[in-house]
Amino acid sequence: MHQSASIALSVAFSLTFAAACGSGGATSTSTGTGDGGGGATSTSTGTGDGGGGAGGAGEAPVVTTDKGPVAGTFKGQTNLFLGIPYAAPPVGALRWKPPVPAAAWSAPLDATAYGPACLQSGEAGKLAPGTSEDCLTLNVWAPANPASEKAPVLFWIHGGSFVGGSGREFDGQALSEATGAVVITINYRLGPLGFLAHPDLSAEDAAHPSSGMYGIEDQRAALVWAKANVKAFGGDPDNITVFGQSAGGISTCLQLLSPQSKGLFQRTIIESGACTTGSITKQQAEATGAGFTDALGCSNAADRLSCLRGKTSDEVLLALSGGATWFPFADGFNIPEPPRKMLADGNFTKVPTLLGTTKKEGTFFVLATDIPDDAAYAAILEATFPGKSAEIMALYPSASYGSPKAAYAEIYGDVAFVCPTRTTARALSNAGVATYLYQFVHEPLGALLGPFHGAEVAFVFGGFENIGFGDNDLAFTPEQKQLSSVMQSYWFNMAKSGDPNSAGAAAWPQYDAVSDQNIVLDLTPSTQAELKQHLCDFWEQLMP
Repeated sequence: MHQSASIALSVAFSLTFAAACGSGGATSTSTGTGDGGGGATSTSTGTGDGGGGAGGAGEAPVVTTDKGPVAGTFKGQTNLFLGIPYAAPPVGALRWKPPVPAAAWSAPLDATAYGPACLQSGEAGKLAPGTSEDCLTLNVWAPANPASEKAPVLFWIHGGSFVGGSGREFDGQALSEATGAVVITINYRLGPLGFLAHPDLSAEDAAHPSSGMYGIEDQRAALVWAKANVKAFGGDPDNITVFGQSAGGISTCLQLLSPQSKGLFQRTIIESGACTTGSITKQQAEATGAGFTDALGCSNAADRLSCLRGKTSDEVLLALSGGATWFPFADGFNIPEPPRKMLADGNFTKVPTLLGTTKKEGTFFVLATDIPDDAAYAAILEATFPGKSAEIMALYPSASYGSPKAAYAEIYGDVAFVCPTRTTARALSNAGVATYLYQFVHEPLGALLGPFHGAEVAFVFGGFENIGFGDNDLAFTPEQKQLSSVMQSYWFNMAKSGDPNSAGAAAWPQYDAVSDQNIVLDLTPSTQAELKQHLCDFWEQLMP
């Protein structure tokens, strides 16, 4: 693939549509009548209805973590703990450094409100409201009356092109109550604060010869927190499933590749974001870093880092606003080698993995792209894939898709998501990993976008209102509720046992390159084989 095409595609590849340490044996305490929340030890005092067993009416469940007690709240059958710090605020001298543990506290921490989202751009080139550099927090939804003391843990990494999004956009209550799992969502540093690569930053600490992967390291720090503390919330620290969509799916895949993350999780679920999607090189990342430091007026090597750390949040975020690609890469430390090579060599953590894509991954990304006719279609292909436009148009004729724009959307989805996911699935399966592939084909919002990038997320979380879309017009139909229930069961079974199958649900075949089977997630699930085989074979040859 032409280098400029790789960079251009990677800018948008992972946008989610919703973007608008210590011992595990901690003590769990709740005030009020009912179960104490599944910790190693639980006590309760007071009277009254426990609101699902967490405590008395108006009284908060309290869980002791390795840093101190946290006081949450309860809703329905769920204990909620929001805005728990899993690392120290990455500000001042800690800006552009790996995450460090949060300071301990003694009085119960108020965990009844979300922490701010990590710093990101809003409208008209301004900071998005409700965002901050002090953002390394996570949220926990735990059954108030758990079926066992060791519930599987579903650890969610949000998407947003590595420049937007937050854990607060995803409400884990419905998923927790439908499955009995402990659900965790997290924030991690974004944009230049999460992915600034520069040789000077890499040279600061000989024990940490890397820069530009702070967001990925934040995710790992949150996993370390979960491993140390989830038992106190009723979760099993030895049964953690990392799952995410788009940038969150790419992140999940990269955690598989990172040696430092081995042992922190037991399964992965990768939704529309494979290890090789949008890959950039260390050289490209550092070139962006050089342009960034120049834009901030921090070109003097003698005081470059102090200059950078002295800039305001606004200055940092808006220095290259709209003109930079902030993306994880093989830094030689967190990710030792290029992801495609690591996959081919079988050099990754081998845990059961469920992964897949939607049928119309590209529609969301080309909405604003004007492709009125085949001449414009040929021009955009020639600019992206020099010398290959005629061959590609023969494989994706506009007449077969209804319009040149629809044909280009199909290409976009295949190149960015569908075929990289197949590459990842084949590598996992060839290495002996239990692998399960899906294609989500239901059209939740009609034919304009079809089964768009991110369409399955609402069904995993139990409703559009649980992923930041609270419009009553988007309420599930009874048939969609059933699909959501089926998908939640598949996701939970995967988390519980490493196999999504269970009695009463459509059989989900294990993936291998020979049979090339996947499940089709629709109102009535089915199976199919050879998903886009000849098209992905073409892209594999064109972009080896």
